[in-house]
Amino acid sequence: MSKGRVYWITGLSNSGKTTVGTALYYELKKIRDNVVILDGDIMKEITSVSISEEYSPEGRFARAKRYSSLSKLLSDQGLTVIVCTISMYDEIRNWNRLNIKGYIEIFLDCPEAVLMSRDKKGLYQSAMNVEYPKSPDIRIVNDGRIPLREIIKLILSHSSNNEDDYDRDRGYWNQYYANIPGETLQPSQFCMDISDDLEPGKHLLELGCGNGRDSLIFLKKGLRVTAIDASDVAIDHLNKLTKETDAALFVCDDFVKCVSLYQLKYDYVYSRFTLHAINDEQETELLENVHSALTENGKFFIEARSIRDDLYGQGKKVGENAFIYDGHYRRFIDPNQFKQKLERLGFKVNMFVESAGLSKTEESDPVLLRCICTI
Repeated sequence: MSKGRVYWITGLSNSGKTTVGTALYYELKKIRDNVVILDGDIMKEITSVSISEEYSPEGRFARAKRYSSLSKLLSDQGLTVIVCTISMYDEIRNWNRLNIKGYIEIFLDCPEAVLMSRDKKGLYQSAMNVEYPKSPDIRIVNDGRIPLREIIKLILSHSSNNEDDYDRDRGYWNQYYANIPGETLQPSQFCMDISDDLEPGKHLLELGCGNGRDSLIFLKKGLRVTAIDASDVAIDHLNKLTKETDAALFVCDDFVKCVSLYQLKYDYVYSRFTLHAINDEQETELLENVHSALTENGKFFIEARSIRDDLYGQGKKVGENAFIYDGHYRRFIDPNQFKQKLERLGFKVNMFVESAGLSKTEESDPVLLRCICTI
């Protein structure tokens, strides 16, 4: 999946946002197809619901929030988005930086005298109460002395400090799953232990299905299964294996940001050994998506390695409770913090266990966290 990016071009009226945004759009179109431009004037026509909303401070702020949400929605699906907007609100820009991967903020700073000289319609107003960007990624004094082509060159040379790190060790897992097809394995103990809670005909979403050993069992039990994984090798194999049934959909994508899948409703969401592959921030986003996608009384099944597992601390530390060991990334779950996060996000925790012996094999007996939630 291609990485999305948002170029947020902001500045006062007549600072050149549309001119710069349009030039950037056509330059990017030379090298990629998935580019969209959202100009403030056009977006205002689409998103405003009344004249009073359009010009009120509350209406302007509400529109800015819509621009941010739409930009995130599109970039999460791999699009490059160019936004040309005034939206002079610290709260909006801070939200963008926290929530939009690949976010680049460009402030077209222009002297007031130049702004007024460009104001052909007589609409310019002094910006005494404007919240100017405090730390834009790129600040350009667009007073006409810098050629447009140089501005575009500067923007394109900038790398975002907030890139989407979606990969999920794809190379490692592609090699692993190529050698171990899911249909040759027994289902996990977790899968078997929750089977009595699952009703045939219901819809289950599996996050990080891997080679599908559990998804295939869910299908045999009469459930409709949607499953997602970063390994294209595993997903291609599973699609071929289940091509005769309409009850299965296997998707290669990022299970944190698969926006279209979270627009559906699921009776069950199943996550076994997938929280290990994402950081704490991504975990929060994932849980929010799951909460919105579950039906009323839907169940969320979780199994993950605890910070008390024997593997904790092995390998190279790359984050809080996170290590690279045996060729791939693992983040171990702190039970107390995780339970508090679930409850804060609106989940009802019906079962919460931390123990060894839940997935014991001849080679290992990990200390696992098991959790069943509803909303």
